[in-house]
Amino acid sequence: MFDTHLHLDPEDDPAALFAAGRAAGVTRFMVCGTALADSARAQAVAAGETGVLAAVGVHPHQAADYAGEIAPFRELAGRPGVAAIGEIGLDYHYDHSPREVQQRVFAAMLELAVTLRRPAIVHCREAFADALPLLRDAASAGLRFVVHSFTGTPDEATALLGLGACLGYTGIITFPKAENVRATLRVTPLDRILAETDAPWLAPVPHRGRRNQPAFLPLVLAVIAREKGVSVDEAARRTTANAQALFNRP
Repeated sequence: MFDTHLHLDPEDDPAALFAAGRAAGVTRFMVCGTALADSARAQAVAAGETGVLAAVGVHPHQAADYAGEIAPFRELAGRPGVAAIGEIGLDYHYDHSPREVQQRVFAAMLELAVTLRRPAIVHCREAFADALPLLRDAASAGLRFVVHSFTGTPDEATALLGLGACLGYTGIITFPKAENVRATLRVTPLDRILAETDAPWLAPVPHRGRRNQPAFLPLVLAVIAREKGVSVDEAARRTTANAQALFNRP
C-alpha cells in the first residue's frame, strides 16, 4: 500500500510511524511540506528512509508568510527523495491567508511544477471555481497532479478528471455522514484513485478523533475496495500503481 499524503509534526518520530505503517502493509509514503522549513524536513526524512518520498511547496494556510522566493524550493526539489511539488492550492474554508495571496502563491507553485516537470499535490477546499482555471492552464502546459483529500461533487470530479487529474481519498470516506464523498468515489475511475491518510488528521473510523497515522491506511482501502467492487488486494495494487505512475516511480 502507498500512503500518498501525510504530514510530520516536529514531535513525531518518523521512523516509528513508518515502522508501524509497514507492519500494517504500507510500504510507500509521501511526506508533504507546507512551507520552506517543513519542506526541508520532509526532504531530509525522505532521503534517509527507504520507500519514503517528499513533496515541497507552500500550503494555502502559509501563503501569507511566503516571501516570494522560489529559488529555495527549486533547489529543494532537486535533492534526493523529492518527487512532487506540494502541498499547494487554495483554501477558502479557513481563509488563513487572503484569497488573492493564495491565488498568487498557488500560480507560482504550479509554474514551478510545470518548469521542473514534477507532479503537483493540490489542496482545494471550497475554492473550486478559482482553482479550476489555474489547473486548466497548468495542465495545458503539461502538469500532472492529484487533488488530495477530495470531497467535491461528481461534476467537479468530472472536470478535474478531464484535465488528467488523480483524486486522493482519505478516512473521510469511512465517516457515516460522508455518503456524498462515497458517491463521488464511486464515479471516479479506479485508475485515477489514490489512497491517503492525510495524517495526523482525518483518522478513519473506528479511530476517528484520534491522531491519524499511515498504519490506518488499510481502513481507507477497505472502503475504496467496497465502493469500487474489487478486493482489498486489488484496490491496494491499483492505487499503488496509480501513485507510482504519477510520481514517476517504477
